Amino acid sequence: MADIYFENALSIFRGYDIVEEQLKCLEDAVAKRVTSAEAAKQLTAYPQKSSTPLELNQRLGGLWTLLNDTAVHLPSTQECIISILSEIKQLPMSEVPRGEGEEYFDFDEGFYWKELTGWENDWGDNYNYWAAQFLIEKSTGEEREKRRQQWISACQYTARLSATNDPALSSYGKSLEDCTSTISEALENETGDQGPENVEAAAILFIYAGRELYRRCVEGNTKGMLEWKSELWKGEKGFSSARWRFWLERWTVLTQQEKLSEERRRAAQSALSAMQNIDRTSGQ
Repeated sequence: MADIYFENALSIFRGYDIVEEQLKCLEDAVAKRVTSAEAAKQLTAYPQKSSTPLELNQRLGGLWTLLNDTAVHLPSTQECIISILSEIKQLPMSEVPRGEGEEYFDFDEGFYWKELTGWENDWGDNYNYWAAQFLIEKSTGEEREKRRQQWISACQYTARLSATNDPALSSYGKSLEDCTSTISEALENETGDQGPENVEAAAILFIYAGRELYRRCVEGNTKGMLEWKSELWKGEKGFSSARWRFWLERWTVLTQQEKLSEERRRAAQSALSAMQNIDRTSGQ
């Protein structure tokens, strides 16, 4: 699948300021032919050669789109891409070019690699797009399934970013809190025998960022939990240990719901197992 994706990458990213060398570099990094550190240097070389602020802004946007879109289209690349982003943050300050656009763009005084300047906006817009495609816009058949998988992948990427505990990666774009309405919709509402459409998306948050959710619940964070009706949850708003236990009970119910598809029951079981493992290793 990755081979086909990169074969078509030039057409996929037509219109973005991305060069073939960057596409080849990312393909090599995903295939482990180059290290993440080497990939970071190669991928950033093209933006760093920009002759004006306008050009730098366009090339940075192209790079962030390449990384974020690939992470959604190919979830198997997410670990590699997050590693590359971490390496990019280690790159030294660069001189910002003068000329066209300098009165409009802010490049963090040359620390645009350390601050991942513009990455947060790109991922935020990207996440909102995938959410709208699945949760708002109507679709059927194969197109509906395609959008569902992309939405699950977007949630997985957000969960993985959150689990890095890196302030920039975990909160600059879309944070774990931005995904919590998915949990609320899937676990805190009556959805009939077929179960909620968001089962897999919600489950992926517990699988990859369960400890972050657990920490928020134990700390009792009253802010950040986005609720979607929450017909079944009768407790207080926000994160809490009681809410964590309620979610565990709801996953247990979903694993036993016979009319739920096998795929959704497997997702529910994986989320339940992740929560039970966190409870066990946290001494709860």
